Amino acid sequence: MGHDPSPVVLGEREGMTGGPGAVLAAFRSQRHRFLTTVAAWEPSAWHAPTRCALWSAHDVVRHVRDVAALHVARLGGASAPFEVKEPFSPPTSPLEWLTASAGQTPEETLHELELLVEEEARLLEHRAGVDPPRPVAGQLRRQVHWSVASAHTLWDAWMHERDIFLAMGREPSCPEGEFRVALMYGLLAAAAPGGWEGRYAHTTVALEGSPDGVYEITHVGDSIRVTTVSPPNGAELSGPAGEVLDSLAGRGPLPREVFASSAAVVDRLTVLREVAT
Repeated sequence: MGHDPSPVVLGEREGMTGGPGAVLAAFRSQRHRFLTTVAAWEPSAWHAPTRCALWSAHDVVRHVRDVAALHVARLGGASAPFEVKEPFSPPTSPLEWLTASAGQTPEETLHELELLVEEEARLLEHRAGVDPPRPVAGQLRRQVHWSVASAHTLWDAWMHERDIFLAMGREPSCPEGEFRVALMYGLLAAAAPGGWEGRYAHTTVALEGSPDGVYEITHVGDSIRVTTVSPPNGAELSGPAGEVLDSLAGRGPLPREVFASSAAVVDRLTVLREVAT
């Protein structure tokens, strides 16, 4: 008789079940795929439009490079390599960061990103070996485990990879483990803004095409958690995994359209989209 797999939990305070290894593996696969693909581009591909209306493919890669630089600085305890104003403004801050690399060639951008990814991997391995228990300030105004803060960088790169390649008519594919990290963090991120005022989301989401089928969003105290659920039945919300992640992050139709639901919890999960776009 078979046994259901143990649930996987991504919690703001405790990180991911089994330690930070899954987040590190997701970085390895996503960074390798992205760098390999971009390095093979024809010159015209760098000028292609993306789902980010103001940005070409080169601009999006420059943004991914900027976020990688901030991630490396954060992991290494160094200052950001360009001016970072506080408070962070999702619609304007990334545009301001790009001014530091105005006029840069694609080759220069790619070379910088390759060096950053190499240093990022070294620092992630070191941090995983130490695995400090003290929470850090996350990007979404929440105290989180350090690996959850890093998962935000992974999720950002994963979403921007989709911004480029879906606009080119290609559906990016990734290993199951990477998809799980990006997906579970995307749900966690969508639930975070509601927690700013103590309005925590509590729901189950069935995601077509996802590694686990159904995920539960809940909280323990003030720590938000996303947990894989088995068997996959009776979910309150449902939708295609990629479209749901896109919608929660501000791409495409509103969550109530993707979920085909006007449940109150959908409004709580929509706040991220409202503050990020």
